[in-house]
Amino acid sequence: MTPEEVKMRYGFAMTALARMYGVREVNASYKMHKFCHIWAESDEETPDGTITDVNFFFKDRWDTWGEVM
Repeated sequence: MTPEEVKMRYGFAMTALARMYGVREVNASYKMHKFCHIWAESDEETPDGTITDVNFFFKDRWDTWGEVM
């Protein structure tokens, strides 16, 4: 994966979390930044579906793995 692809995936994950939790909360959370960076570098497929599906995809992963960060 190229650095540009990682950057785009990171932004994709961050915007989904911002829609679910609010921009201020996400920007202020080191753990959310780290979580999105780790996901962006992973081989996990980018979610398909509606914007709501995408938002809940990341919310579910954050609820499961976010506090482990």
